Amino acid sequence: MASLMKEFAEARQIRLQGRAVFLAEQQLAREQRSSDLQAQAEATATYLAHAEETRLAWEHGRQAIAENALESRREEIQNRAEQMSEFLEDLNATRTEQAIEDSEQRAQEVRTRTFKTRSQLKQIHKTRIRNGKVDQEQRQQLVQERAALTQMQLEDLTKTRLDNATADAQQRAQEASDRAANVKASLGQIEANRIAEAEAQALKLKTFRAELSDSVWSGSRSVAAAPSPANPQPDLATKSTEVSNSYSSKQKKKPAKAESTAAPVPETAIAKSVEVKEAPKETPKPSGKIEQFVIDYVSQLSTNSSLLAVVNDRDTVRDLLAQGANTLKVDPSDILNTLLQMAEGSST
Repeated sequence: MASLMKEFAEARQIRLQGRAVFLAEQQLAREQRSSDLQAQAEATATYLAHAEETRLAWEHGRQAIAENALESRREEIQNRAEQMSEFLEDLNATRTEQAIEDSEQRAQEVRTRTFKTRSQLKQIHKTRIRNGKVDQEQRQQLVQERAALTQMQLEDLTKTRLDNATADAQQRAQEASDRAANVKASLGQIEANRIAEAEAQALKLKTFRAELSDSVWSGSRSVAAAPSPANPQPDLATKSTEVSNSYSSKQKKKPAKAESTAAPVPETAIAKSVEVKEAPKETPKPSGKIEQFVIDYVSQLSTNSSLLAVVNDRDTVRDLLAQGANTLKVDPSDILNTLLQMAEGSST
């Protein structure tokens, strides 16, 4: 608009300069014609004076005629001068009127163009406002759809995590009950083995005592017929007491060994079950660009929140998923999975 008004001003200035030049040229022409007429009048007067002087010398009779002719010529010259002046005035007036009409016409054209330009600008402004409203509504609709999709994904993810947690809890309870049953069965088996071994040892001791008693007493009877050292029973009693004590000590030591060997069994089983249970928790690292985007987004937050705080804030998670989907052109579920994995890694 400013350039158009500048062009109009330049065109008007050019027209005014042309008009001024034209008026100057006309003024010069008028002055030139006046000077020419003045020179012609002076020359004519000189000529007439000279003719009059010459004619007065040899033509006194025609003096009246000459005077009449001179008067008529003067009148003619005067008439011509008046006609020329009127012609110039008419020409000046005509050109002035034409210049005024041209100026008014140009002003009308300028007003018409200005009106058209303003109408076009108003139409363009209305069109831009209309398009802006349509674009804003479309963006709001897209944001609402993405928010609804993200909410559904979050709800599905929460439900899945709750189901997995419930299944894991049930599995851990079942494994604990199974381990308890296995430990109880192992302890029962160990106790049964200890009892059977104790009974077998008691039976062997009883048999040994019987055999030892038979051998001792049978030997004493055979020795009674022949000379033998006196009172061999104390040695037998001592040996019997030593055998009984040794057996008792062995019986006391064996259960301790059985208990010591039986105790580590549940610890090993628990360690193995824990290793087996913890092994599936190892998940592959998230892709580099998603992880870097999450780190940059969290670092730009004004609250200096941690990953766990970001996960617990639904609005922040929605904004993160929307920006990540638009920037990285990936599925929001991938970004959400990466965020959860990073939060679990930071909590551990």
